[in-house]
Amino acid sequence: MAEPHLDLDSLPPEVRAVFEAAIAGHGIALSREGRALGSLRFLPAVLEGTVVEPPSPRADAPPAPDGVTVVATAMTLSETARRRLSDEFGDDYIVVDFSKAPPSADVLLVHPVSPQLLGMLRHQFPHAKVVITEIEDEELGVNYSGPVGRLLDSGASAYLPPRPIPELAANVHAYLTRSANAALESATRRGDGLPPAQQGKIGR
Repeated sequence: MAEPHLDLDSLPPEVRAVFEAAIAGHGIALSREGRALGSLRFLPAVLEGTVVEPPSPRADAPPAPDGVTVVATAMTLSETARRRLSDEFGDDYIVVDFSKAPPSADVLLVHPVSPQLLGMLRHQFPHAKVVITEIEDEELGVNYSGPVGRLLDSGASAYLPPRPIPELAANVHAYLTRSANAALESATRRGDGLPPAQQGKIGR
């Protein structure tokens, strides 16, 4: 079914004024017989803005020694924060900013971004395992919170990624059979009760 078409110039002035307000960013409240039905929002046909291309990884970056995992971080981190992260991973890891990482990087750490940007990063690091993460570290001044973190801060008890119904039931059951704190800690660190795709972790 084709979308209805409305010519603003053909509308009465008072109706046109309402739609012009919506185009300017204001919502339109709808009601019928005194009952609120909802609101209309304007979605522009043309997106305005500037496309910013992320820096390309250095093709001349020296390869890592054999047996060392290269972790590229696609987020702004201070040298201190990046060094701390590398130390926590251990001697078998090296952590570098993605603009200085070779295309052969093994892991890409990125905060929640748009699918378009993620696609560009995947193209730049075709062999990397991409790990989406949110970071909160007051000591190092790093805060990359995202939608999941904001929901948990607002009172949600846990987050489960999209899964089929049987796996959802298994995950919820695993969560409910533990105390809330233990469930979040153990599910994250041990992988207990998580689907296979969530059980892998980066660590020593």
